[in-house]
Amino acid sequence: MVVALTLIGGVSAYGYVQWRLGQINHITVLGLKITGHSKQSAAVGSSAPPFTMLVVGSDSRALKGGDCSEAGAESGQNGQRSDSIVLVRVIPKTKQLALLSIPRDTLEPIPGYGTTRINAAFNSGNPNLLIQVLSSDFGIEVNHFAEFNFQTFCDVAQAIGGVEQYFPAPGRDYNSGFGAPQGCVLLNGGTALAFVRSREYQYYLNGEWHYQLYPESDLARIQRQQAFIKAAVKKAEQVAPTNPLTLNNLIAGITSNLTLDSSFPNSLIFSLAKTFRSADLNNIPQYTMPTVNSTSQPGALDPVPGADQSAIATWLDAGVVPAPAATTTTAVTTPPATVVPPSQVAIEVANGSGASGQAGQAESALASLGYTASLAYSSVGYDHATSVIDYAPDSLAAATQLQHQLVGGALLQEDSALTQTNYNLELVTGQTYNGVTGATSASSSSTSSTTSTTVAASPAFVGTATIDPDSSSTYLGQYIPPGRVTGQVIPNC
Repeated sequence: MVVALTLIGGVSAYGYVQWRLGQINHITVLGLKITGHSKQSAAVGSSAPPFTMLVVGSDSRALKGGDCSEAGAESGQNGQRSDSIVLVRVIPKTKQLALLSIPRDTLEPIPGYGTTRINAAFNSGNPNLLIQVLSSDFGIEVNHFAEFNFQTFCDVAQAIGGVEQYFPAPGRDYNSGFGAPQGCVLLNGGTALAFVRSREYQYYLNGEWHYQLYPESDLARIQRQQAFIKAAVKKAEQVAPTNPLTLNNLIAGITSNLTLDSSFPNSLIFSLAKTFRSADLNNIPQYTMPTVNSTSQPGALDPVPGADQSAIATWLDAGVVPAPAATTTTAVTTPPATVVPPSQVAIEVANGSGASGQAGQAESALASLGYTASLAYSSVGYDHATSVIDYAPDSLAAATQLQHQLVGGALLQEDSALTQTNYNLELVTGQTYNGVTGATSASSSSTSSTTSTTVAASPAFVGTATIDPDSSSTYLGQYIPPGRVTGQVIPNC
């Protein structure tokens, strides 16, 4: 949608643009906050205040046939649900966007349904209840609404000619109809849709098919969607401006299948197109609401209230220009007092954000301070907005010490399953992780008066020292489905 807006802004045929925008369906949506007049969308002296748009990917099977028809027939579905829930933070003043995905299987209390999966709030196809749940359960104010369906995704994927994705092993999903051989594969139309919708992903390794562990397969679905969108944005910006047919098909694929709230006029679309025409859309921050395996409903996910609110706060702050400091005094950062000798503290580090080399950086930084640091063996998923420190029951002092040394902060969680041997900690780095205070590295240097340094990023595979084939991952910024083994070369598709 953002690409289409920027491209529409570059089209000189005013009549054509008006005709295309006239194809957009508008509906009345209750519960929306007026942009510029709410807590999370305050004007603050700006004529273009930030706002939040709820974008729902509907699982409606109202398809036109062709390559997209393999997603299933509409007659086999009762109503429609939110197949994807994404909140888009739009900051016109700084020309920035930020995405927050909410797993569709997150359990939340929904009026009339009890505590159930959050996607049930869109069961009628009307967003009013979902907006109410976002406000009451998460404190998120929604200013605008947009809905896409399967046909939108297929049309856009076909318009840009698909995107390349590397598969370290053959993959398939019987439920979504996906199948791919090992290697670089062009995902287009229905194949692209089946890939991003996969929730029961399987990979072929050592002569047999393996299911990606649940619920990681469902959470990895968000990774697949975010990775495909990023690749699609990049390709659309490359091919659409120089190809009138591609440009027309891209805009048509969106406007003919798009539903907006009635308070989203064409004038706002033009304004956004003008604003974001020169913006860098290849580095949009993407967050995922933290969740854990449900203890009450197998296959579902429970929210993590503290981590959820931290993720929401980080997402809302994205792109906001910080207020000027009250004074010009430069604060000098000093390391916190050492309560527990680092040599007595064992820390296992896992990458919880997906940022390239983050776990290795943290491990090196902690080792430079004298901690006994090692990389975790298994993946914890890449949906952690804030870093988390799990500590053994006797290790609170060490956990608190580490918490104060992490730039970007961390949440503390006692874990009785951790062995009470010396001081035992597990660190999961989140999207807010920004180094370790006082850490040094042979590859880092600093002339700053602070003691915080940045450890050089490793070009190695993100995740663990021993690669877990069951885990989705990222390699040099590229999403990699499960099935990779140690030493496997990842090409640039």
